[in-house]
Amino acid sequence: MGAKLRNIIAMLIFGTIGLFVKNIDLNSSEIALTRGFIGGITLLFAMVLLRKKVSIEAIKRNIYLLIFSGFAVGLNWIFLFQGYKYTSISNATLSYYFAPIFVTILAPFILKEKLTLSKFLCVLMALVGMFCIVGVDGINGGSDLIGIAYGLLAAGFYASVILMNKFLKGIDSLE
Repeated sequence: MGAKLRNIIAMLIFGTIGLFVKNIDLNSSEIALTRGFIGGITLLFAMVLLRKKVSIEAIKRNIYLLIFSGFAVGLNWIFLFQGYKYTSISNATLSYYFAPIFVTILAPFILKEKLTLSKFLCVLMALVGMFCIVGVDGINGGSDLIGIAYGLLAAGFYASVILMNKFLKGIDSLE
């Protein structure tokens, strides 16, 4: 399967998650747990199929980061799915896509990267863009604000996963 087709399939799967979540009669934590279970089984199947061996030593060396990262992924999904339930899929997703902005803001403190003027301007423009797209008109009362807040919380946990995974050493991405 070509790279373009795999990318299209991945985008279709991720892009439709909001529709499924909004129409499934389960709470967000049940959906996240089910998604995690299915994902875990799929990864185990892929490892067996690809004949990948698990490096127990690498996992032991990274166990705390892996546990916290897994916990953050679970909370990320729960908050994102709650966001879908309280506001439109577009508002929750737009809020969720603030994760890279959070990483950019936190990188100087955690990764010791420089916050350049261009990065700062990009963060500022992203904030302005969010307000232009969502706008005051796009917020229909408290429910939308709660959904956007859930989306931003999900983004915060997603950003924490990105930052934590920068510190993983000697471990394969499939593991």
